[in-house]
Amino acid sequence: MKIIPKLKCDICGNETEVPVCCEQSMMVKDNYMLCCCKSEECGYQPIPDCCGQKMNYIGT
Repeated sequence: MKIIPKLKCDICGNETEVPVCCEQSMMVKDNYMLCCCKSEECGYQPIPDCCGQKMNYIGT
């Protein structure tokens, strides 16, 4: 069974799946989400905010 990484808000408990790029879940590094190939041009986006703070990555 594959565990799907999620982003979770510690304040309200809201959860969302981590975006996918190149058919794999993105990784979190330095407050950004990167594609598995680690290319800034290929899937590079900020971690979303919820309740005024960055959501936390809940990985595998």
